[in-house]
Amino acid sequence: MATFTSDEKKIIEYAKKAIVKYNKLRKANLGIDTLYAFVMSDGGKIYDGACFETNISHSNICAERHAIANMILKETYKAKVKIVVVADPVPDIQKHSTLPCGTCRHVIREFGGPDTTIICIQYIQRKGDWIFPKIEKHKIKELYPQPYTPVKWD
Repeated sequence: MATFTSDEKKIIEYAKKAIVKYNKLRKANLGIDTLYAFVMSDGGKIYDGACFETNISHSNICAERHAIANMILKETYKAKVKIVVVADPVPDIQKHSTLPCGTCRHVIREFGGPDTTIICIQYIQRKGDWIFPKIEKHKIKELYPQPYTPVKWD
């Protein structure tokens, strides 16, 4: 089992409360559960994101990029991603949690660094309560070891 720093514990607890809040709101408006992401900047602030899905796949926005965009909006492009939580609704406990897609891995690495932490949470709603049966921890350098860097021509 992974051990968590105090900042990681803080964002995990924040994410759990936010997931319940957002899902209650979504259900009240006949919405469905969705993947959420939460980002802690190097300044210690937390930003929320949710998947934005359309019927044109290239118009979709992942929750991770949504949360990072909120960080940039509220801070600056100089802000760095310290921790990302990816929270995915699952029908039952899954062997592996949902990891960020390739584009999100690139954006996390670009606006974070090799030691940015990725925490993946599975959540399930049962009898009106939400449970969080599985939490995994990764470093972005493990998930995206060789990030793209543009060549600078002379």
